[in-house]
Amino acid sequence: MNGSHEDYKGKYRRSKLLNIVFISVIVGVVIGGTFSFGIFGNIDAINFQPANASDTNSPDISNIQKEIQKIRDEIENIQNSTQYDSPVISVAEEVLPSIVMIRNKVKMNPYFGYGSRGSVDQGTGSGIIYREDGYVITNQHVIDGASEIEVVLNDGRVFNARVLGEDSRSDLAVLKIEADNLKAAKFGDSDNVKVGEIAVAIGTPAGEEFSGSVTAGIISALNRSINIGEKKFNLIQTDAAINPGNSGGALVNKNGEVIGINSIKLSSPDIEGMGFAIPVNSAVPIIEELITNGYIKRPWIGILLETMNEERAQTYNVPKGVYIVRVYHNSPAAQAQLQVNDIITEIDGVAIQTAEDLVKIVENHEPDDVIELKIYRGEGYIKVSVKLGIMPPN
Repeated sequence: MNGSHEDYKGKYRRSKLLNIVFISVIVGVVIGGTFSFGIFGNIDAINFQPANASDTNSPDISNIQKEIQKIRDEIENIQNSTQYDSPVISVAEEVLPSIVMIRNKVKMNPYFGYGSRGSVDQGTGSGIIYREDGYVITNQHVIDGASEIEVVLNDGRVFNARVLGEDSRSDLAVLKIEADNLKAAKFGDSDNVKVGEIAVAIGTPAGEEFSGSVTAGIISALNRSINIGEKKFNLIQTDAAINPGNSGGALVNKNGEVIGINSIKLSSPDIEGMGFAIPVNSAVPIIEELITNGYIKRPWIGILLETMNEERAQTYNVPKGVYIVRVYHNSPAAQAQLQVNDIITEIDGVAIQTAEDLVKIVENHEPDDVIELKIYRGEGYIKVSVKLGIMPPN
């Protein structure tokens, strides 16, 4: 866009005034009189000399006076409209009461250091009031390792919180505080989000002194696939500033609806303005299950995997596939007698070459489903049936 906002407003005011002057000239001609009009002057300076009172074609003076009053009001509005109201203002006013700060506290060990037993802050993050009766959602990594958790409302009130459920795979957690009549956030539809639309991030970046910070930008991209460690996330990308401490806070649209839960920022001297949020349409079913069950019922084999790529396969003279590094005790894999060094090459007749291939297939099943694995063991192949279990929390 060329030109500043003030240039645009100036042109708008001049155009509006020219329209008003034009209307005033027409009014003067219609009533057959003379007038004087100074720009931004007093509209009462218009002087009328009406036609003969007996003339049936004379205009209705009372209607003309009403039109003049409307013109006067428009001029006053133009003169007073010197401040530009950003749409972010109304978004911030609507959403800020639903955003909280979360303190992750750990207990001090009296045998190390000085002072008595107590708790210290391990870090701070953000959260969103999900329900008015004290349910708060955040990222799992915000509360990870906490001995105690405190929730600080936007009005300054502080509550101890307990964890109702957490899920490291989706990086989501639900907290409960003993409070009522809270302002719960409104949730939008992240499937309808469009690239380029306004995005507002609200949370507590860089510590408690910056709680309730609001940053604005746009939706930069959708369905970004980001790998963090062994986990893979499909996220909304935004250039609204997201910093440490914003995690668990809200990404909001122009209507004040939460469309994402801020989670990740790419940090590098060469990278600027690349933050990511969990889409609410993906998050809400997990949140509801955490509230109901305290954990997510995911299908589970119970093995730690590595990909046996082509280079390694040639080196060890084995097929490509997924190499079992560890079999967890009492897991479905242990019960099916899978072993370390086994290489899984197929699931239900479908060839797999990476650990990601295996995870995708397993996630399409339910606990208690039975899957058929083709295993390379020793110097030959065997088939093994595994009854899937429920993945333990974390």
